[in-house]
Amino acid sequence: MSLTLENLPPELFRYILTYLSPEETSALAQTSHQMNRVTRDDKIWQQYFLTRYTYTVCKPQYSNEEYLSDSVLKLTKPPNDCTWQEYFIQRSFQDQHIRSLLNEIMSTRKNRIYNAKLIVSTYGLLAIDVLKRYLPSFRNTSTSLSLDSRNLTREYYSLELTRLISRDIGLQLLDEMANRTDMHTEGKALINGLFVVQCFHPYGIFLSLKRLHSIGKRLVDDPVFPSLTVNEKCQLILSTMKAENFCAANNGEGYYNLENSFLFSTFNGKPTIPLTLVSIFCALAEECGLIARPLSFPGEVMAQVDQSSISQNTSENLSPLIISVFDSKILSLDEMNDRLVNILDRPLTHPLPITPITEFVIRSARNMVNSITQGSTSLLNSYGLYAALAVLKILGDGPLPFTSNSMLNVLKEHFPMDLHFFQRLYSNLTIMNESLQQIQDQDLNPLPIEEKRRNNESSPKFYVGQIFQHLLYNYWGVICGWDLSCMASSLWQTNMGISNLTRGATQPFYHILADDFSQRYVAEDNIDTLAFASIENEEQKNLIVQKLCSADEIGKQFERIDMINGKFIPNIELRNEYPDNFV
Repeated sequence: MSLTLENLPPELFRYILTYLSPEETSALAQTSHQMNRVTRDDKIWQQYFLTRYTYTVCKPQYSNEEYLSDSVLKLTKPPNDCTWQEYFIQRSFQDQHIRSLLNEIMSTRKNRIYNAKLIVSTYGLLAIDVLKRYLPSFRNTSTSLSLDSRNLTREYYSLELTRLISRDIGLQLLDEMANRTDMHTEGKALINGLFVVQCFHPYGIFLSLKRLHSIGKRLVDDPVFPSLTVNEKCQLILSTMKAENFCAANNGEGYYNLENSFLFSTFNGKPTIPLTLVSIFCALAEECGLIARPLSFPGEVMAQVDQSSISQNTSENLSPLIISVFDSKILSLDEMNDRLVNILDRPLTHPLPITPITEFVIRSARNMVNSITQGSTSLLNSYGLYAALAVLKILGDGPLPFTSNSMLNVLKEHFPMDLHFFQRLYSNLTIMNESLQQIQDQDLNPLPIEEKRRNNESSPKFYVGQIFQHLLYNYWGVICGWDLSCMASSLWQTNMGISNLTRGATQPFYHILADDFSQRYVAEDNIDTLAFASIENEEQKNLIVQKLCSADEIGKQFERIDMINGKFIPNIELRNEYPDNFV
């Protein structure tokens, strides 16, 4: 018998099909009845599904037993008893709808908030499987697009929608936390509480907590580990945390950095504060079979580890261990009282009061507010304010330390797609709801874009999209718009020394995006567009452009980069605002 393609063993044919995309396999199925039969192997479609899709539910459920960020990744069989191929096709149709809504958001200002809400409420995490394909950080490096092939506008709105979904999950998990009566106060539940806050970070939903499970497994699998005392196990966890770069921030400016309140920074090696370190310690303790809970006092956050359930001698009544995770020390009760002698009215005695998880999360929110009010210049300020608002509103902790107007300004500037979230948070505030209704009305009927045309007499010298170097400060930037003269306040002009410029405030001023991701207002006298063109080293040019393309706001203004001519190509909105600005 001659060996044909159709007669290959199923295992071999399945292996061959792994080199095809699902779309190519579907096309192959159309070539013959035999191919149609063999390509229906559901194990092939299971592999296709698990390769393409990460998320299998719209949102995770709050759980004490597993890490939230991993609870949406477990799928053993398709839902509703359908085949893997049927489930793959179902998700493909959903993907098509998500891409259609994304394209509409990109191409028109009308119903942008409505369409974003539709994606979030209908698909949630499932939409991230589509959106992340357009994010540079998720592209395979071997197939990544060249700079001038990237659609920056698509990248921008994909990231904004992903962040919107993450914040929606954070809000829903906070609601669950507020309504739960069986909330544990140790281990995974504690780190999950801070993960809920993490959902408001710009890359919140992409943080995986699996690393803690891996560290814990490595400790437990050590043959020596079972013979260690509870004290020795705690010391081992503390030393392992240091080795894994979960470190304490030194007192000073870094200690009060807003980034310390987000797990993302800590898991990426940035030194952090006691509250975060205690959460990580408690999670690792649980991975190692210990029971560790948080202790919060004014100016102090520690952990308490139970010894009674571990003791081999049932008649022995061992006091819990007090762990200063920040100092990597195990303290006696007397040492603890010495540290708190000027704070507490009376000495502490066992058992010490365990801090409920909701209070722990509220304390994290208060830390964020404290960092911002201390003058934090972090780009995360708006995200930290948002996270604090959500936590304090939903978990409830007295009056907010900021006004509704300040939050409305933050919404308009940074989170316009979050309109329905803010409506929920401020449902009982009439004045706030009136302002939010105005934003919704403008989404349905956007105001016309005011055109800015060039004229022969006082036209700006430079064009939107040009790359330049600042003549005084040497940073690189891209021009996003212009005014024929300085439109900033007189106070700003005084502070910036505008009167000292040769042409003062009467010259054109440019709205620019700098390579440090800041947005600035620059006088024409300080702009040098020849500097970029004069660079002969192409690699150096690419580095400058890559840095500019890394700015969050770049896709809000520009569609792509034209490397040949050294300029950014504006998207449709910017072209409508400056219709004759391009040659």
